[in-house]
Amino acid sequence: MKKKNDLDIITLFARWEILDFYSKLAGRGSFNKIAALGSIALILAIAATGCGQQKQDVTTMTIDPEGKVTYVIYEDFSEDYYSADELSKMAEKEIAEYNSEYISPKISIEDAEVVEDDDNVRVKLTMTFDSYSDFSNFNQESLFYGTVKEARESGFTVSTGLVDENGDKIPDSYLEDHEDKHIIITDDRARIQTPYGIEYMSNGTTLNGKKEADISAVTADTVQLLLSK
Repeated sequence: MKKKNDLDIITLFARWEILDFYSKLAGRGSFNKIAALGSIALILAIAATGCGQQKQDVTTMTIDPEGKVTYVIYEDFSEDYYSADELSKMAEKEIAEYNSEYISPKISIEDAEVVEDDDNVRVKLTMTFDSYSDFSNFNQESLFYGTVKEARESGFTVSTGLVDENGDKIPDSYLEDHEDKHIIITDDRARIQTPYGIEYMSNGTTLNGKKEADISAVTADTVQLLLSK
């Protein structure tokens, strides 16, 4: 399986066919997605800050107790290429194609705007997904949210090497005794806000409170967060 990015470089437009070109460049500890329109290269990316430094305006995934996903994306942006409105319309077209396969909409854009501070110009795009599977299918990235039992039934291997906030390994029988605990499994590298407290996590995870995790430093192929419920 391809490795993810220590620098947390995340594409703005995932898999949108209207952008005509989509590629992945991956190696150990690095991951990149690049989208382009015709002959005009539009690279929209942000890099995670250095060790210990916090940024509020970073790409963040929020999962609610029912599994609905809100994805707030921040990316470098040049108005010389496109306006925020044009970018939003591109997204809306691809989302409409996805939603057309269902009776009711599964994905929506809640907000699209240009954010300026100092010399930086970025686009902020807020998307909502009806379920973790809609996020996974649309973005072509793995995401699971459910109980440990459901994860195993779906074919996931739940790691026995998870650790708590002190770095202590999860007890050997814990997963077997708590199959009703909820778990998040993903290969995305956005910051994650969880519906319940995080008890055990993949090595490299940094907690920003009980319900928020910075997973950009995780070197495993997938990140797993075992929750208190």
